[in-house]
Amino acid sequence: MNVNALGLRSKLSAAIASAVVLMGMQSALADELKIAHFMPSMHPMDRGVMTPLAEEIDAATNGEVTMRIYPSGELGKGPVQQYKRVVTGVADIVFGIPEYTPRQFTKTGLVHIPGLFANGTEATNALWDNIGLIEDEFAQAKLLGLWANNPSVLITRDKPVHTLADMEGMKIRTPNPVMAALVEAWGGIPVSMPVPDVYNAMNTGVIDAVMIGPSGIRSYKLNETGKYVTTNIPSALDSFYLLMNKSSWDGLSDENKARLTELTGREISLRGAKAFYEAGQAGLKLAAYTGLELIEITPDAEAEFRSKMGPALTAVIDEKGKQSGSDAHAIVKALGGQ
Repeated sequence: MNVNALGLRSKLSAAIASAVVLMGMQSALADELKIAHFMPSMHPMDRGVMTPLAEEIDAATNGEVTMRIYPSGELGKGPVQQYKRVVTGVADIVFGIPEYTPRQFTKTGLVHIPGLFANGTEATNALWDNIGLIEDEFAQAKLLGLWANNPSVLITRDKPVHTLADMEGMKIRTPNPVMAALVEAWGGIPVSMPVPDVYNAMNTGVIDAVMIGPSGIRSYKLNETGKYVTTNIPSALDSFYLLMNKSSWDGLSDENKARLTELTGREISLRGAKAFYEAGQAGLKLAAYTGLELIEITPDAEAEFRSKMGPALTAVIDEKGKQSGSDAHAIVKALGGQ
């Protein structure tokens, strides 16, 4: 091999080595954030919120910050532990449900009071308009998103619900303590369980019905477990959070903190509410398409439900006020824009 060829080979080797070193440095400098959630990877919150956020932060930071999503409890089973996972750093970012740890989010849970909102977008804007009233409940983590879905529907296993009397003695999975109190006031038996367990519980008769946002029909295949869906019983909506570990947040550069802030907050929260609305409409269409009967109660029946739930709601708000040491009735009034 001649001298020129050796020189060229040497320069090429040096260039390759430099490129490898540079790639290694870039890899070392990049922050990969682990996002944990408990739903299937095709869930509307993964497809509509977390995956777009991962793509957007990668683009906004030129790859300096990346996100890897761990669905279906890959970083730990049990949605009840999501808040603990983000606080302790098992995950950098988590999607979770405040009412799985209701004592931690007593004031936030007031958004679930039935009758305050017609849809999740209204509720989400109300949360962010009044964030100063509840943000101390998220002090152990960095709040990236907080939103709501649409009011729950009632999916029943083998008995239609048209009136208050139809609910007597039914074992009903409820999404939060507010709805548990109402179901009890209506004569039903409230059952608390994580939503991933509902399918088997309905199939085996452990529960007779489930109250859930309509998006859950499709996400958890609940059209396969029930025969009837009552769509307009006065019900609460659910709330959801996207939280980041404080140390993970502090580890970002100021520039990347600013970029992540621009992509989160109210903006990502309204995206979450919209995704739930669209998924809810799709869920109701799927229920009808697969043969479930969709029921709307009459105005007289609705009035009976509302009359029975009044004292229970007052008691719930009073208790949340005691738990949080706050004026819960004033927070409800502020959230409702009254």
